[in-house]
Amino acid sequence: MAPYNASSALLVFVLVLLCSCAPKTSIETTIKTIPNGARVFIDGTESLQPTPFNHTFDFKLKQTYELFLQKEGYFEEAFLVTKDLPSLRNGNVTVALSPSPLWEATTFSPATNSWIQVVVDSKIKEKTAWQILLDTVVKYCPSLKEINFESGYLQTRHTVKKFETKNGDFLLRSQLTAALISAKPLIYRIKETSEWSGNGVQWYLYNRIFFEHNEMIHELQRRLTKKQFYTP
Repeated sequence: MAPYNASSALLVFVLVLLCSCAPKTSIETTIKTIPNGARVFIDGTESLQPTPFNHTFDFKLKQTYELFLQKEGYFEEAFLVTKDLPSLRNGNVTVALSPSPLWEATTFSPATNSWIQVVVDSKIKEKTAWQILLDTVVKYCPSLKEINFESGYLQTRHTVKKFETKNGDFLLRSQLTAALISAKPLIYRIKETSEWSGNGVQWYLYNRIFFEHNEMIHELQRRLTKKQFYTP
């Protein structure tokens, strides 16, 4: 039997103690958002599923991870994860998303930034159809930019709304354009251009329109075609 070596035993004890006290470099977490269902990009790579999901951060490889989160109806969020993040002690990373007031004030429409055709009921004469178009549009957008009965063209001025958010002020504007494209049969095409801006100078297309403008388009379709259209 080998003689007992106190020095070796002490060395083993110290090594075990050091290993047990050393901070973890790999931490298993659950990534969550409030509300859940967000897309998450970790250092530019999208996760395989929306929140919540499990993920292991290896801080031996790098000290900081950047999360980029997206969810319809909410502002995009950037979030940094370091090994000192307090919530990691509980095994989770939770990011609260901020609702977008632009989203809350708008809805989807097939006429958003895209032409739709309205085939006028055959019993409605051209002058009557034009008057229906004009009356309905003015009901929702009193200010017109251009109107021409001869060519059957109508365009409203922009309806502009301002939204104050934690990310600064945002502007959202919508403008309706209607044009006659056929006299026999009588067909109008309609488009609602929707744009947002952070400075009022540069504008970018937005994929939703104001609720009241959506109601206007449905009323136009209903009155010109004499058909019922569902308004969400």
